[in-house]
Amino acid sequence: MTSTYLFPALLVGVTLAALTSCIPPNSPIAYAGFRMTGGDLVVAMPLCSGETVESAKIAVPSKDEEKGGFETLWSARGPRTAEARGGIFQVNSPRSFAEVTKDLSGDLPDEFYVDTRQVRKDRTVNGSGYVDLAELESVDLANGEFVTHEGKVMTRAEINAQLPCNEKDKQK
Repeated sequence: MTSTYLFPALLVGVTLAALTSCIPPNSPIAYAGFRMTGGDLVVAMPLCSGETVESAKIAVPSKDEEKGGFETLWSARGPRTAEARGGIFQVNSPRSFAEVTKDLSGDLPDEFYVDTRQVRKDRTVNGSGYVDLAELESVDLANGEFVTHEGKVMTRAEINAQLPCNEKDKQK
């Protein structure tokens, strides 16, 4: 397997491992959505009812194979808007977060993770979503729609409805 194919496979494998570690057994995996709006990447992270986003970052696997782990390319905290607190925010833009704690140097990579810290009833939880910008080339998104790294088009409500904690909301 060449490095061209190894990197995406590694990203998907690590994402699934990270996501499944915080989801109850036999629960479906929840996917983040993303779209381009006015040249900015907008991410919709799945959230449980009552959760709010505190911070976000972009991460990729470390290039130092001996060190391992992930390298943060961009990070920010202090959401400026209700939309950003609600899990929909612009990546690498001061419009969504009050404080950029690490500036992105260069362009966004084609594939990366968006990680968030969320607050739920005075408890902090982490969220992670995988972004594959190539998926944006194959879809036409209507207003309010996002695409997942697998190419599935979803609305904000559908993204949140994936989480087991939102079961009550699905039944309404």
